[in-house]
Amino acid sequence: MNEYEVQDYGLFQDGVSSVQTLNNNLSSCLDVLEESKATLGNDSIFMGPVSDSCLDGIDMVASQLSGLNEDFSTMGDFLINSSSSYQASDAAASSNVSSGGGSYSSGGGGGGASYVSSGASYGSSSGAAVASIAASSGSSGSSGSVSENQKTIYDYLSQKGFNDAAISGILANIQHESDFNPHSLGDGGTSYGICQWHNSRWTKLKNYCSQNGLDSTTLDGQLSYLVYELQTSYPSVYQKIRSVPNTAEGAYEAAYEWTVHFEIPANKEATAQKRASTAVSQYWPRYSTQSA
Repeated sequence: MNEYEVQDYGLFQDGVSSVQTLNNNLSSCLDVLEESKATLGNDSIFMGPVSDSCLDGIDMVASQLSGLNEDFSTMGDFLINSSSSYQASDAAASSNVSSGGGSYSSGGGGGGASYVSSGASYGSSSGAAVASIAASSGSSGSSGSVSENQKTIYDYLSQKGFNDAAISGILANIQHESDFNPHSLGDGGTSYGICQWHNSRWTKLKNYCSQNGLDSTTLDGQLSYLVYELQTSYPSVYQKIRSVPNTAEGAYEAAYEWTVHFEIPANKEATAQKRASTAVSQYWPRYSTQSA
């Protein structure tokens, strides 16, 4: 008997992988732009208006690249949701055909009816996935603009007792990890969110939010888990970050500590130096006056 066969979902995985490659390339471009800004900023005293114009141009390009990065992340979310929906529909169809007692090829009896019914479900579930993605883009927990999400993170962490230097270090890391997009996917679809929680850490994020009435895909849910994870799984990082001096040096120290002991990327020392420089040059000047 030729039973209903579950489809091959490699196409979805290939799509997610391609989107992630684009995300990584765009992130690399943003890193280069950030380094160029720092260099021009140091030379501005000699170059004057020319340097200022270059900096404005870099900001404009960086903003456009950030928007593209967010669009590709949303596309990755759509592919993953679509894959899950199709797999669920195929599994249901296979179950219906088996329980109906008819063969897939004969189209008779309960088996044929089950297959036709499954087809309707198959189409509707993919539509539900599209609707889900569309709805999430308009929800209060979805990705706002980069500046809005930065401010939300700053306000939340400030309320939790982190000083401006600590927050500057954290923001620098989040920029490099996800560009402040709570829907960001990384590492071939195995890392997620503003801090790119990877594999088991992503699972723990989802479990925590589910148990506490939160949505793991939103900025609110991820910020709540972030502080919880620091306190329970990384207490030494939590204490270190909260105790840095509220100075530019403290911002550098916080970013470095966060990279090496919380994010733990490849080439963590070199990466930490880059992110610490971002904290001092970009976020400390912006946010050190917020609490003044």
